[in-house]
Order: sequence, then structure tokens, then C-alpha cells
Amino acid sequence: MISVILCSSGCVVSLTPAYRITKESNKIEFLSGHTPGIKLTASYTLENYGTTVLPFIDVALRNAARYGTKDLVIKVDGHAITALPASDGPPQGQAPKFRIPFDPGWNPKQRRDVVIEYTFSAPEGLETDVGTAATSFYLISPGWLPALQAPNYALSSVPADADRSTYSVQIPADFLVLSSGKPRGRKKNQGMVEYRFELRKGDLEPYIVAGRYVATSSRLKGGAVFWTFEPLKEDPAVAEQQMASVANILQKNFGPLGKSDLAVHAVESSKQSTASSGEPMVTPFPAGVLINSQAIALGINSPNFSKLVTSGLAHSWFPDMNPLPDSLIGIGEGLPEYADIAVGEALEGQAMRRRFVLKYLKEYREAYKEAVEKPLISTTLQDPVEQRRIALAKAPLFFIALEDVCGEEPVHRALTQIRRLLRGQEITYPDIRAALENVTNKDLAAMFRTWVYNVGIPAEFTERYENAAAGKN
Repeated sequence: MISVILCSSGCVVSLTPAYRITKESNKIEFLSGHTPGIKLTASYTLENYGTTVLPFIDVALRNAARYGTKDLVIKVDGHAITALPASDGPPQGQAPKFRIPFDPGWNPKQRRDVVIEYTFSAPEGLETDVGTAATSFYLISPGWLPALQAPNYALSSVPADADRSTYSVQIPADFLVLSSGKPRGRKKNQGMVEYRFELRKGDLEPYIVAGRYVATSSRLKGGAVFWTFEPLKEDPAVAEQQMASVANILQKNFGPLGKSDLAVHAVESSKQSTASSGEPMVTPFPAGVLINSQAIALGINSPNFSKLVTSGLAHSWFPDMNPLPDSLIGIGEGLPEYADIAVGEALEGQAMRRRFVLKYLKEYREAYKEAVEKPLISTTLQDPVEQRRIALAKAPLFFIALEDVCGEEPVHRALTQIRRLLRGQEITYPDIRAALENVTNKDLAAMFRTWVYNVGIPAEFTERYENAAAGKN
């Protein structure tokens, strides 16, 4: 069905209810105090380019149920209004929504200025992708921003973003800050510093990492950077080169993170392990990894630290940092695990690839004894942990099987295309199949039916790798 027409003057008009974002700016202010928090002010200029009067729009706060929001203020064309609950509550596992009513209604070709303001706090240790502490904070999931929803009509689409948007980050003067977008200057404001960034299409998804850090870098060409609360006790040169090498491998195989090359960062978070044993933790974000003190205690030049960071960087290339309960675990975790295999193979050769395959085959068999397997296409974060373990072991093997059928380079090229075209959107198995068939001109219906829509692992796949490991022909 055609939902967009071109008018004689060159304008675009949607035949279904539709609006777009023509201008967007976001201001993030760090709030110190007994309970540190964040104040967010999101400002939009919106255009109704459909043929229908819009009585309201809905907005979702994707992580509100996890970190909560306070002091919500909504303004339309400069006037404060009262937000209403969306008439239909969110389905299980989806974000809560509120409604912004227009009185009078929003006419076609008309623009409206909308401001959404609220505060939130997420003490580190409770969250993985949003955290606030006395000396640092991080926002590394799109869930911390409001999500404007499509009009309540079957064929309406989510409003298109503006080509450019601006971000300002107001933090104490002694904080360092990392953010997506291009720096556009800074200014002092009563003991605080406001940094400005411009985000363009093709840039990394919005993220902010800031804190009272000591920056350590050997300044070797192509190296990485450490940000820690205290100066490092070890020479970072070797660790930096290892991190940079991993990032280069991921970029070569799956494309760059953004429009330009970035120096990856390892940033200390005040987040403590949830495990009583003090487990080292690494959390990916679009330009590096967050590391807790237990990870640093391993020694930044130790093999265990390198392994943790390598896995974290692989996840940063295929992020799933705002997983909903119905997200497909085989993609959200399977793709990063496959990227980890690609790094291991690039560093240590085919033998490492085989070791990874045998490791996952063993994990699959062990998990299979504990639960009834579900197909990858329907295994989600809502399933029991025993079923998730089966999918977590099988998913990386599926991508290895795709390599066996299509070749390593075509698989990497298809995944690079998907990352570029679906930046910030959920990747599905049909997306992967379509991209691979486009690259290889092969019909992969049977392959996906066997691995994704049915249970089990093909016997010939298992035999191939186990016989190779045993030295059989």
C-alpha cells in the first residue's frame, strides 16, 4: 500500500497519520547530592506531514520501569500541560508510555515545539547500562532518552529523526566526558562546564560516560586510553596495544563503529559486582568498555583482563544494551560471541576457531540435559535460564555454520551491512538471511529452517569439528 505521495511543489505528504522530528536538542545535567542523579531536558520541533489532525502523540520511557523518573514536565509551544497515561497499557515486557494531548488538535503542515523534562537516578550496582554515583555517571543505552511513538494507526511509522541533533552535557569542571557526536565547544557555568556535541546520521548511538577520572595513555599510535579513579600502577602500553588490536580486527571484519575511527576507552565504573565473590565485570559501550575495580585488580596486563576486555569490545560492536524481555537471545548474545570467535581466529588462527566450536558444542550438550530445547527463533530473555543456556551455546555455532556454507568474508560483509543499515534497531534472523542471500546469491531457506526454526544441531556439523579435533579425515 502506498503511504507517501509527492506533491507538485516537491513536498512529501503521508497518506497515513505521520509526523517527523525536524529539530532535536537534549540537555543532560549531572545533579550532585546525597543521591546523585541526572536531569534530562529533551526539546523537539515536530512537523505533521500527514493529512490527518493528530489529537495527541505517545512517548515511551524505555527504562523508566528500571530506574524511575521524577519531576516530569511537559511543554507544548511553551505552555506546560499535563501528560496523560496512554489509553492502552504497555504489553508485558514493553516500556511504559504517556500521552501528550494537543488542544486544539495538531493540523497537517503545522509544527509544534515539545519539551520533555525529568530527573532520574540509577545507583551503580543495580544497573548495567545507566549508572549514577558521586564521582561519575554513564548513560550507555538508548533507553535513557524519550522515544516518540508512531501515531495510533496500523500503517503509521515511527517519526523520522532530524538529520542533526545537539547534545549538551553539564558536569563538574573536574570531570572528563565521552559522548557520541562531534564536539561543538564548551562553556563554564557556575562551577560547572557545559560541553556541546552535534550528532549526525551515521554517528554512534547517543551515549555519555563522565567522571572525575585520571586519563592514562602511552600515546602509542593506534593505542587505547584508560580512565580510572586512581593512577594506574602498571604500564598501560601493552594493554592499550592489545585493546587497539582487538578494535582493529573488529573494524576490519564488521566495519567501523561510526563515521570515523575512534580510540577505544577502558573506563572504570564504581559499579561493584553483584556476586558476593567480587566478580570482575566488563560492560560494553559504543566506544569501549566499563570496567569495575575487581577487573582492574586482575592486572591490566594479565590474560584474564585481556580476555574480559576482548569479549566486552566484541559486544560493543553488536550491542544489545536495552534488551526487552522478548528480545531474541540467540542474536543479542550470539552475534557478540561470534565476533569474539572472529577476534580469536585473527589472533591465533584456525586452531582457536576449532577450540571455540568444541567449547560451545560441549556447553550445548550439557545444557540440553537440563531442559527441553526451544528453536532459536523463539528463545527469549523471558525463558527459563536452562533453555537460555541451550540457545547461548547454539547461537554462535549457527554463525560458524553460516561461514561453512557461505564463506567467512560474505558472512562478515552481510553483518557489516546489517550494522550499518539497522543502526540502533533490533536485528532479526530474517534480516540476517536477507543480507546473506543478497551477498551470496544463495537460497538459505533450508539452512535457516534447520538451525533457527528447528531444534538440535546437525550431525554433520558436529562430526566435522569433532573429527578434525581428533585428527580424523
